[in-house]
Amino acid sequence: MRRSVVLLWFPIIEALINQHFKVGSQLTIAMDRTQWKENNVLMVSVIYQKRAWPIYWCLLEKDGCSNLEEQQKLLRPVIRLLKKYKLVIIGDREFHSLELGIGFTSRT
Repeated sequence: MRRSVVLLWFPIIEALINQHFKVGSQLTIAMDRTQWKENNVLMVSVIYQKRAWPIYWCLLEKDGCSNLEEQQKLLRPVIRLLKKYKLVIIGDREFHSLELGIGFTSRT
């Protein structure tokens, strides 16, 4: 599933972002995890006009919170996709790990 999201969805979302945001501008990226029926979904979205556009997501094969490794694995392709922009990544208390921020200061 991950591969098809990158191959099919990333070109579409990249075109939308390039159309609505100037290269080099600041993008607000939101991380969230939600339980939807039997699915535990970890998602990254870009915020545009008080709305969240889904960029990338994965289904966690467990109940409960995500861990640092899962969060980094989800963010890595998004950061590569949006490397032409300044990113501000926000999340709720589940994403409080200092290591998450440190792991991406060099733009992986």
